[in-house]
Amino acid sequence: MPSLYSFPDVDSLAKQLRKYVLINQNTALSRHGVFRIAVSGGSLPNTLAKALLAPGDGSAEDVAHFSKWEIFFADERAVPLDHPDSNYHLIKEELMEKIPANLGAPTVHPIDAGHVLDDDPTELADLYTEDLKRTFAAKDSVKLPVFDLILLGVGPDGHTCSLFPGHPQLREKDAWVVGVVDSPKPPPKRISLTLPVVTHAVSIAFVATGGGKKDILKRIFDTDEGHSLPSGLVNVHGADKVSWFSDDAATEGVSFPKRASL
Repeated sequence: MPSLYSFPDVDSLAKQLRKYVLINQNTALSRHGVFRIAVSGGSLPNTLAKALLAPGDGSAEDVAHFSKWEIFFADERAVPLDHPDSNYHLIKEELMEKIPANLGAPTVHPIDAGHVLDDDPTELADLYTEDLKRTFAAKDSVKLPVFDLILLGVGPDGHTCSLFPGHPQLREKDAWVVGVVDSPKPPPKRISLTLPVVTHAVSIAFVATGGGKKDILKRIFDTDEGHSLPSGLVNVHGADKVSWFSDDAATEGVSFPKRASL
């Protein structure tokens, strides 16, 4: 079963999110010397920055070694990299530009800016797949990439990444990245990691805050129908690899067992 954490406010959530991310970072660095993470957009970059840019406790375990991070995007909008809707622009503005120099700079993998205006985002998805293969399958053939951590948000319809309820991309079994031409929320053209890639990660975390999320969290955790929503499918297939970081406003009325700390 996934873990659902609920905190009084976003500040206390950010402290626990920092602990969680750095535990995953330290495990990855001890395993293979690099921390490969995929992130979504929305309010997530702001919460992530609040977590990671806060002063640490001074211990060796509580340091973000950004120079050893590789940041990918769980989904991205087919817009120029400096566009307000760009997830790359968001993470750059909220986090990367504010990292102290002594912590180093992460390696970031944006989409190919030369193809963002294509009518069909398939080429954009294929190029991002090639980027993933250079990282995860440079020496041999692998069925799926293995991210150390994927950080996700959830929409009011239960979508995550750019995988929307009822869309055919949700059923993709083989591709690593898919193009989307008809996102219900603008901009319509996007690319997204597929469900098998997301659930193949070592660790998966959702960040969902505010009273506007309580109805969808109740559907995802407390109803059978919620298990077939994109975020619910991540819960089903990711199982105990999945953690939800929420505030009390978002989990109000949710019957699923909640935890108060890691």
